[in-house]
Amino acid sequence: MNANSVIRHQVMSYYTNHTHMPSDKVQKAAFLVEATKGEVTQKDTSALYKTLTDQYDVRNATFEEIAEISKILYKAGEISFQEHAVLSFDYGRATDYMKRYAPGKISADFDMYITPANSLGQRDWLAELSARAAQAFQFGELVGYQHNTSILTVLERLSR
Repeated sequence: MNANSVIRHQVMSYYTNHTHMPSDKVQKAAFLVEATKGEVTQKDTSALYKTLTDQYDVRNATFEEIAEISKILYKAGEISFQEHAVLSFDYGRATDYMKRYAPGKISADFDMYITPANSLGQRDWLAELSARAAQAFQFGELVGYQHNTSILTVLERLSR
């Protein structure tokens, strides 16, 4: 019996991440743990969040600013590579590409973003990710729902 499968002939679950990486290549955990004098303590990441909060406003940021935040959080080990990819995916460029090259007629006001941006291209990223998570859940796309809610939790720490 294969307990990891959804159905008998499925050899792996689509809701798990199977990695076959050497232990020295495994990414850091969501928080860093270091040993001090026989004790194990959680490394303080509040300074990172304070710096990011002072520098960026996630409730009024451009895509470029969110991509920079994502890069910093990923390098600090606060988000996974998949979460970094989800957060830094450029929906604007994807929308433009689809309008230009997709077969059939696509409406000129089509946008892959769920929430509107202001005239400077700034949007409330908490509202955007919350809407993406709700949409993924509505469509039964649980992996997308998990990634969006996980990213939303991190970005909520950055909200002013």
